[in-house]
Amino acid sequence: MQKLRILILYPDAAGLALLTSMLKSLGHTIEEALNDRVAVRLMERNNIDLVLAGVDPLESDSLEILTYVRRKHRDTPMILLFPRHHPERAKEALRLGAMAVLKYPVPAAELRATVLQALEMSSMRARPEPEAAAADAAPQARGSIPAGVNEHDHPTHTAMPNWSQAAVPVMNHTALPPLAAGKIEQITRELGILGQDPGWRQVIDLAFTIASTRSSVLIVGETGTGKSMLARLIHAIGNPRSPFVTVSCPELADVLPNAGEVGESPLEETQAATNEWLAKLTSAHGGTLYLDEVAALPLELQHNLLRELQFRDYEATAGHSLHMGEVRFLMSTRENLPTMIEQGRFRQELYHRVSVISLMLPPLRHRGTDVELLAESFRTRYAQEFRKNVIGFTRDALDVLQRHDWPGNVRELEAAIQRAVALCTGPRITSNHLAPIINHNRQARAAAGAPKPHLKMGVRPLKEALEEPEKRIIIQALQAFNWNRQETARVLDINRTTLYKKMKKYGLLIDEPIWVN
Repeated sequence: MQKLRILILYPDAAGLALLTSMLKSLGHTIEEALNDRVAVRLMERNNIDLVLAGVDPLESDSLEILTYVRRKHRDTPMILLFPRHHPERAKEALRLGAMAVLKYPVPAAELRATVLQALEMSSMRARPEPEAAAADAAPQARGSIPAGVNEHDHPTHTAMPNWSQAAVPVMNHTALPPLAAGKIEQITRELGILGQDPGWRQVIDLAFTIASTRSSVLIVGETGTGKSMLARLIHAIGNPRSPFVTVSCPELADVLPNAGEVGESPLEETQAATNEWLAKLTSAHGGTLYLDEVAALPLELQHNLLRELQFRDYEATAGHSLHMGEVRFLMSTRENLPTMIEQGRFRQELYHRVSVISLMLPPLRHRGTDVELLAESFRTRYAQEFRKNVIGFTRDALDVLQRHDWPGNVRELEAAIQRAVALCTGPRITSNHLAPIINHNRQARAAAGAPKPHLKMGVRPLKEALEEPEKRIIIQALQAFNWNRQETARVLDINRTTLYKKMKKYGLLIDEPIWVN
């Protein structure tokens, strides 16, 4: 791996140390600066491949460092961290050439994925064309354009993709092999990768960016959100002609009756699971090994996976070595792995390995009008399959689709539309064809609206009433320390695990970065 240089500019020492620790695992050299003056001096002294700067959008001179970088180091991408929402200043920053604007604090996995995206774009711009490299073997000055390359191929900054006109992801296929480009179009049609929601588009965009690397990827999402579909898309873009081997970790756990428990399994069962694991690894040689629901992987095999990720090789039972550097690991889970670590059901060191790049799929209930978009796609598919003249939805049917919270996500939506098309005898699907969804909504509203017995109006249970001041205290402490959990936990005299649980309980966790494009 080529070692690059990242400059982190942040005005607070604690925040600077936190950002550095979040990016250390990438293996690149990190330079630190507490102010613009030090940052400028470091950029003049060293070749910087990426600048990550925390600025306050309310300050009038907050974008001066961006202007300097764009003027003096035009090929160096820059990511800005805003401590508060400021859409106008974010749009101005992107217009001036910032690659992305993130809301800080940002989860470590998403920050690392964004940084990898920026470094990949930076290396692609800096990489000369083969003809130019052969014609001019002498090293070129930083920021110059290789001979024989059109100046328009090297813009002053990386523009974020424009999703406003497309329901499907649009990639610059010239950066990919022709076969891979055609495969992308094919698999997006086959798998129905549709969506206009910003959170969904961000995940797909990051998937396109990291697909060409060999990094391991953890895909996190609820049941039915499309984790296996995304894994196949990443494989199709990165290495379409190689094998794609799926390991169902729950099924593998069935081989070991005591999987997930601390203790030894019978020797024969352990050997059988190990043999199956080795067989899957061998089948995936040169391609992708997809571990479906990796949280269910038995503890006996979690150690094997950790070893593969650390050393990328293993010794087969026949005594010869098969180097696994040619195997790419994609993993998915619907479980909360940090919680499983606390319960002793998942190895902490393995979690640090698999979560370097994480893609978090949003649930369907958070994707707004994507429900109608996907429903229309499924209607078209099953109307053709069933040979029925079902041309659309009535207004009341669309209202039902929007009101439902979709606990089964896209998988549940597809099943509902398939059933509705099968039952429909007219040209349009009505709310009557969606009776199971209507009944589910009615039961949910009844349960939510059921009054608590023996309580007068305005009186709440003691536990619920005591939660309000606790929540306010935690919010005030987090804001005082710029949402630094370690410092907040120290001041509140609780450990970080307790603080994490309370933040999750009160809905204070930040699940994904905010991209402005």
